[in-house]
Amino acid sequence: MKNPLIKRVPRELKGEWHKYLVIFIFMTLIIGFVSGMYVANKSMLKAADESVEKYKREDGYLQFSDPASDELIAKLEENGLSIYENYFKQTDEKIGSKKDEIEIRVYKVQDDVDLPCIMKGRLPEADDEIAIDRMHADNQDIKVGDTIKVGGNDYKVTGLVALVNYSTLYKSASDTMFNAITFDVGLVTKEGFERLDTKLYYRYAWIYDKRPEDDKESKKMGDSFMEKVVEASYEYGAQIEEFVPAYLNQAIIFATSDMGSDLAMGGVILDILVVVLAFIFAITINNTITKESAVIGTLRASGYTRGELVRHYMTMPVLVTLIAALVGNTLGYTLFKTVVVNMYYNSYSLPSYETVWSAEAFTKTTIVPLIIMFAVNLFVIIRKLRLSPLRFIRRDLKVKKRKKAMRLPRWKFLARFKTRVFLQNLPNYFVLLIGVSFVSIMMSMAIGMPQTLDYYQDHVDEMMFAKYQVMLKYDTDIMGNEITTGVEGAEKINMTSLVRLSEVYDEDVTVYGFANDSRYIKIKDDFQDNEVYVSTAYEGKYKVKVGDKITLDEKYEDKNYEFKVIGIYDYDGGIAVFMPNDNYTNVFDKEKGSFNGYISDNKINDIDENYIIKEITVKDIRKMADQLDHSMGSYMVYFQYLCIILSAVLIYLLTKIIIEKNENPISMVKILGYNTKEIGALYIQPTTWVVLASDIIGAFIGYLVIGIMWKKIIMKLGGWFEFTITFGGFAKEIIFIFISYLIVMLMDIKRIKKVPMDTALKNVE
Repeated sequence: MKNPLIKRVPRELKGEWHKYLVIFIFMTLIIGFVSGMYVANKSMLKAADESVEKYKREDGYLQFSDPASDELIAKLEENGLSIYENYFKQTDEKIGSKKDEIEIRVYKVQDDVDLPCIMKGRLPEADDEIAIDRMHADNQDIKVGDTIKVGGNDYKVTGLVALVNYSTLYKSASDTMFNAITFDVGLVTKEGFERLDTKLYYRYAWIYDKRPEDDKESKKMGDSFMEKVVEASYEYGAQIEEFVPAYLNQAIIFATSDMGSDLAMGGVILDILVVVLAFIFAITINNTITKESAVIGTLRASGYTRGELVRHYMTMPVLVTLIAALVGNTLGYTLFKTVVVNMYYNSYSLPSYETVWSAEAFTKTTIVPLIIMFAVNLFVIIRKLRLSPLRFIRRDLKVKKRKKAMRLPRWKFLARFKTRVFLQNLPNYFVLLIGVSFVSIMMSMAIGMPQTLDYYQDHVDEMMFAKYQVMLKYDTDIMGNEITTGVEGAEKINMTSLVRLSEVYDEDVTVYGFANDSRYIKIKDDFQDNEVYVSTAYEGKYKVKVGDKITLDEKYEDKNYEFKVIGIYDYDGGIAVFMPNDNYTNVFDKEKGSFNGYISDNKINDIDENYIIKEITVKDIRKMADQLDHSMGSYMVYFQYLCIILSAVLIYLLTKIIIEKNENPISMVKILGYNTKEIGALYIQPTTWVVLASDIIGAFIGYLVIGIMWKKIIMKLGGWFEFTITFGGFAKEIIFIFISYLIVMLMDIKRIKKVPMDTALKNVE
């Protein structure tokens, strides 16, 4: 015989359709987006893994100051790997009448290493044709068939490609952030390469005969090979400029690493939201059981088991979650997958992919939400239904013994009434606080991220001790004469790059040797050997204090240096260490008076570029914020709208529960002659104060949580700047959420109007 209680499910769904529809739409969108994230991630990560072999991705590269001899290459290939010439030229790129200062790194089309994935068009065939990075082309609105100037020569763009060794456009392994706006990578023919009259860089890519299985093995093999490279370079008189294994190359690993962290974050967000919705369902069912207690008692006395009633009340939350999961996953594999893919393509130069089935996506977005919803509601329902049938008939549903009501101060009647309403709804208000706090966390990111980037962009000039830094290969030219500059205000400096090793991220640290009485690095102190100042960026990121000892390692040698921190220098332009030039030459065993760079507030343009290794300008420091703003800035606006809708949904569901729970008292005060406005003051005003308090508390909780998350994000990137929200940002966050409540409050007033006066007479205990 079928359970007659099943017939109540459609009636309940019809009677409360608006509530279940809101929950269904909300869960569907969240599950759909997270499902889309998992599907897009898994599909693109699989394509990235397959591209290692498919496109012959390098296992690392090394760069010499001059071409490596055949003997040196043969010596290096004895270490179980193959080395391929991968020379490039770096020059400027001009796009029509645009004034952007763009650098482009040009390679010859290769057949044996780092092959391109052709996204549109074809590879170049003539000497005046070029294929460029697809993401850079999108950012600069370059289409196949357009003509761009490269190094002063016209090149027709025949194709847009994704290079397996440039999935993120890092110009250098030491850069703090990739930059697909003013940095590009291009492929040309051999003849097209020779057209470019600019500096040639001697880079070589290697591929192991047997590729490492994981990063741990890759690190072991890379360290071993580095020792061999150092030995061989000494033997053959070659100067190493760069040695970067693939596992340390941000241009290769950053995109896949970032997508992996997105999965973890998406799963956590989904679980938290499902828990919040599960508690909303549980509170709703708890109130329903209270209203229907007499009916439940009668059914139990008539022979209905507790299990039948549990299954009945469990039907709606499980059914809504199941349908939302099925519809959400369908949207995840179609609409939302495309949205997430477009977000990734907006930031990274990823190859084409094929959608793959993800068992993990199904588990995370269907099985886990069902388990959470089932477990939370089962606990609440069983706890509520454990009473005897007689107690249900008598409406005596208190699990604990009745206590005397809390004695309130001798306030006015209305003040005490509102206080009672608040105390009676404490569990609902607690869930409301959790929900609003969660929304505030997301709102803090949506508002704080653009403000942080704006602050960094506006103050970047103040974060540099000089507007221009030029790092030289040598301090003398080929004739042995000192390399000098006539630029006014230019000052000699020493610079080198060491590494701060950690389990999270091996960070490049710039060590500066500055002149006595420097006009740019204004440090006045007596330095002993191995004593240094660290930048405020270093201090902020790694919590270094005066008196601490820090250890920095050579990049390509088994050698490290220990320094004692004697001060913090106000410099947020990078992770840096400062010492006088004399100390620098002693520590690094250089000739006294030697130098390898210049710093100046005026552009240094009178040194032959063949003697320059690197130039650092304000634009280089700013590009981290520029790229983040380009990749995420527009999405943050949409995210703000999403947070407003999310807060409105949560507040709507919880305030609806509060009014439904108080239908009897509301009906009674209507009988006593109170009008809708007065009743609203009694029942809506306490909720208003709770929402406002939750809003303010949630804003500070959101700031603290996002601040912690931001530090974890930056710890995986080079550089450092603090997460910032202005007072206006806090106000905007609080106002946005409160406005969503005011909209819901209008709905609550309509609900109060609809409560009939006979409700109190029908439910007299």
